[in-house]
Amino acid sequence: MKSRERRGRFPNRWARVVAGCAVAILPCVASADSSPSGLASGAWWWDCAKAVDPDEAKPRLRFLRRQGVTEVYLCVSREASTEALVRFIRDARAHGLRVAYLAGDVSWIMPGNLGFDETFAHFRRHQRTAPADARFTALHLDVEPYQNRTLEKERLWQLYADFVLRVRALVQRAGEKLEWDIPFWLDGIRVVRGNRAAASLLELVMDSADGICIMSYRDTATAMLDISKEELALAASRPCRVLLGAETGRTDEEPFVSYQKDGKAKMATELQRVRAELARKGLPAGCGTAVHHVESWMSLKE
Repeated sequence: MKSRERRGRFPNRWARVVAGCAVAILPCVASADSSPSGLASGAWWWDCAKAVDPDEAKPRLRFLRRQGVTEVYLCVSREASTEALVRFIRDARAHGLRVAYLAGDVSWIMPGNLGFDETFAHFRRHQRTAPADARFTALHLDVEPYQNRTLEKERLWQLYADFVLRVRALVQRAGEKLEWDIPFWLDGIRVVRGNRAAASLLELVMDSADGICIMSYRDTATAMLDISKEELALAASRPCRVLLGAETGRTDEEPFVSYQKDGKAKMATELQRVRAELARKGLPAGCGTAVHHVESWMSLKE
């Protein structure tokens, strides 16, 4: 079992950004030409205003295409019009990028909270009204229970597990794809699952998802792979895609959490090593790498 230290999660400031929006998510830094084939590559895109403004979106889309990114997880403002979102999704597709709708708020796990239901309704309205070539490819959720400092841990994680199962039922009924962002230490948490009093929370999440993105936030390929080994082992026998995430922003955690100090070239080298190992594993549902996030990645030194 891995250490249950929380290094590698999003800094607290991201909890405020995520609330009420659809989030962006995961890219690979290596170019498409030099990357092992068949691996997904994504990027968090937090600022929806820079997505729905074509003048702001175009240089970012060009940057992501140059890096070999294949999918974006967009933080969608409720104020963005359907027409603007349709235009962005089509522009992203023209750059070879799929777009997923990511949202999350720790308060959603609380009994009686309607935040997720409102977000899901917003997501579904877009899916029903947008043209087929301008719909989101998945609902991508970033719900981080450890941001709640008031609940006792056993209660907190059980609420999260119950929420995961509820969401899965709703998304399956709607015929949509579901993806989760998770920390790398869920294998150390046990929850009640049906008549099983000691189920693995990691297994519950992976069994309830079409894909997960691990916050494997370390600044070497070896470390990223090491802290993700339990998830990768489980993915060998499950229909759940696994992406390993890399941080590029400045954090209040240890320096080894982010590539911010290292720059684009160093991260590209390390992620290429990660991708080569993932290609060797050949996981049945697919795999790849992820970079958090578009703006901080673009600002990294060369």
